[in-house]
Amino acid sequence: MNYFALDHPLAEICRSFPTDPAMCAARDFCEGLRIIRQPHWECLATFITSSMKQVAHIRQISRALRTRYGKRQRVMDCEVHSFPASHRIAKLTEADLQACALGYRAKNLLATARLVASGEADLEQWSELSDELLRARLCELPGVGAKVANCVMLFAYERLRAFPIDVWIERVLKQKYFPGKRNVTATQLRAFCETYFGEHGGYAQQYLFHHARKGRATPKVAAK
Repeated sequence: MNYFALDHPLAEICRSFPTDPAMCAARDFCEGLRIIRQPHWECLATFITSSMKQVAHIRQISRALRTRYGKRQRVMDCEVHSFPASHRIAKLTEADLQACALGYRAKNLLATARLVASGEADLEQWSELSDELLRARLCELPGVGAKVANCVMLFAYERLRAFPIDVWIERVLKQKYFPGKRNVTATQLRAFCETYFGEHGGYAQQYLFHHARKGRATPKVAAK
């Protein structure tokens, strides 16, 4: 129940969405979609490794990290590997991580793992920070920019107002909310999302994102 956030009042959250055509279409298309609660380190690490990668590649990297360095466990009749803890990755080398197809991400993951393992970046204690301070702390970590920070805030820290903007969402926002306008800046998009989508902006983002990727009428865009 906790991981799948079954306690979130989904009907109430969906009623809080703006009622513009794009949002209504996404809400209806994604009925029942929930935001999960991921462990802080696992969420942070997987988003660091996801930069400029498509979903299939992200899945391969995660599987490689788990298989090589995670703990082997059995769940019913299946053998699985947990995501390696920060202290486990902190003891590795860039070459070890490069073997998991991380590319330039290996350096960032290793540096961040060492900060977390040493306690210099106390991810658990950061739960007490305000949204603004939490985002700032996350952005200080190697490999973490505004988009990754907002993803971690949303999926690991349950900051439901956080609104990650990747290429899919940027395309949706410009097409649906700024039609005909050129040179809409990232700052303008962030300010718009913060005020327009409100307290459950993260949920709105996920509904718009899933609809953009899976909806039949939405054109394809480049990977994030």
